[in-house]
Amino acid sequence: MMKLRERVVGAALLAVTGLITCLLWVGISCPTQEASSRRPYLNIQRTVLQQGSRNSESEVDREPQSPEVQNTTAMYDELVEWLIRKLQAVPEADFRRERLRRTSMADLVSSLGGAGRRASKRLPAWNAKNTGGRPNSNYYRFHQNARAAALYEPDDPAIDGLIRDMATKPFQTLEMMTRGTELKLLVKFDDRSQAVFKPMRWGRDHETLPNHYYFNDYERHNAEIAAFHLDRVLGFYRVPPVTGRIVNMTSEIFLLAEKALRKTFYVSPIGNMCFFGECTYYCDSRHSFCGEVDMLEGSLMAWLPEPPAGERDRWRSPYRRSYSKFRKADWEEDDGYCRQKLMQPDGTYLYPRFIPDLVDTHIFDFMTGNMDRHHVEVFQHLRNDSAPLLMDNGRGFGKSAVDEMSILAPLQQCCKIRLSTLHKLAKLYIGPERLSELLDKSLRSDPVYPVLATKYMPALDRRLLIILRAVATCVKEYSVNDVIVPDKF
Repeated sequence: MMKLRERVVGAALLAVTGLITCLLWVGISCPTQEASSRRPYLNIQRTVLQQGSRNSESEVDREPQSPEVQNTTAMYDELVEWLIRKLQAVPEADFRRERLRRTSMADLVSSLGGAGRRASKRLPAWNAKNTGGRPNSNYYRFHQNARAAALYEPDDPAIDGLIRDMATKPFQTLEMMTRGTELKLLVKFDDRSQAVFKPMRWGRDHETLPNHYYFNDYERHNAEIAAFHLDRVLGFYRVPPVTGRIVNMTSEIFLLAEKALRKTFYVSPIGNMCFFGECTYYCDSRHSFCGEVDMLEGSLMAWLPEPPAGERDRWRSPYRRSYSKFRKADWEEDDGYCRQKLMQPDGTYLYPRFIPDLVDTHIFDFMTGNMDRHHVEVFQHLRNDSAPLLMDNGRGFGKSAVDEMSILAPLQQCCKIRLSTLHKLAKLYIGPERLSELLDKSLRSDPVYPVLATKYMPALDRRLLIILRAVATCVKEYSVNDVIVPDKF
């Protein structure tokens, strides 16, 4: 009887020991799973990148990388390294890692396509009366120098002069621009130059609410400023000049305002001056702009040339979103949308520079996180020769931890990218300059610096890597010569 009892107790102890061991083993992994559930977007993205690295090891004909290579790049990724080796093997790409590393980003973007930019068409000539600016003003020179390939040249002193004018010159008149979902004010200066003022609604750290659709998001004045500087760093030169400015709401807005705008001013319970104006959507007392007492920060974007010379065409983008809570656009449900529809001989949008321009635009929007690019806008007189104007960037920089992959759909589906664009992205990957460092350096010149919260800077470097990985995936599926588009711009 005693032996039987001892056997039962021994078996029970063994079972309990096994159960405790099992619980301890499970407990080790539980915290990681809980942490993943708290930050799903970051962990999903990290998993994708890790899987991509493992796939690249098995699918790509790897060459061992020396420690020197890893130590001389601003970031390091096996799949991107494979892409760079492929590019170096194609003479037409003229791709040299060491040359890119030694060349500064400023020199690279200035030289890439510089001759093509300067040789591209200008808008039809017009006089000061047509532009609204006084002859020889920075605003006038900006308009006169606008070309098909770019709004301005990177070394044009009139651009920095125009930015300084918008940040310092006194307002002469202003009027509400009632079209659009949010309030904007058209400001006029004493030299007859004009700019669009977007008041500050949110602080730097405010992010898009997780349950908000992109079309319910609010515009951010600082996103307009950061988008202009990012465009300069990347060497597209397609965003009109923008500056930040702190204005006195009493002397610079209320006293100049028309009666309809004045009627919307009031003093908040804590003594701050507020107003909301008139527009089609977010213009009521629940969506007011309030200053600190009567000082308000905002952004000013230079007004583009007026018609007839500056007349613009707005084409519905083939990658426009549905703007519905219940249905998706065709491109969101069909991965073959670009090659099977847009790139066919009878495609509505098929002309030489449209697809590369579209990809450039969405690369830029992916960097900023802007999901609201619903039209392609070009100067009417330049039509198919014109680069698209990258305006209305206020819905960018709303999520620092989320990389909205749907914005990259044109690159992933069309698998086309300009050689000059790829050189710039590869330069930022190789370094030693990082995109985040260059953007922060550029933003330091703005009167309302810091323009972005620091959490957005690593997001830019991360998104750069994602773009290059997408290009590498396209090259694996097709070839370097099929994916890369030689360009004169």
